[in-house]
Amino acid sequence: MEFPDPAAAEAAFYAAFRNLDDDAMRAVWLESPDASCVHPGGSLLHGTEQVLASWQEIFRESSPPTVDYRLVQSSADGKLAVHTVEEHVNSSSGTRRAVIIATNVYTHTDTGWRMLAHHASLPLVEKTVAPQPVPALH
Repeated sequence: MEFPDPAAAEAAFYAAFRNLDDDAMRAVWLESPDASCVHPGGSLLHGTEQVLASWQEIFRESSPPTVDYRLVQSSADGKLAVHTVEEHVNSSSGTRRAVIIATNVYTHTDTGWRMLAHHASLPLVEKTVAPQPVPALH
């Protein structure tokens, strides 16, 4: 499968995730030892085979989720494109919801655009701190 631009590769990536489709996920990723992936709370994975094995494990343990994404920022320079996205992932039962911030990196190859890296993490939750009483000075 050939992706004519980074947006097409990104749409295919999220469709593969949404459909729990191993073959479609493989079609998106660059075959390279330089491919990398970090899932929320996970370790750094190197190389296409490690990356795809992690997606296969996620797919085996899941029912098809609802996955939507919103492009927050993008930049491109020739053969490289970087997208920051906000992912909204809901379990198929609707009982679990997550908002995830991800950086997706795409590279242009002879056969179109491919994903080189995906780094996803949960956003920081700001804690509210109760105001401290001011001690009397006199």
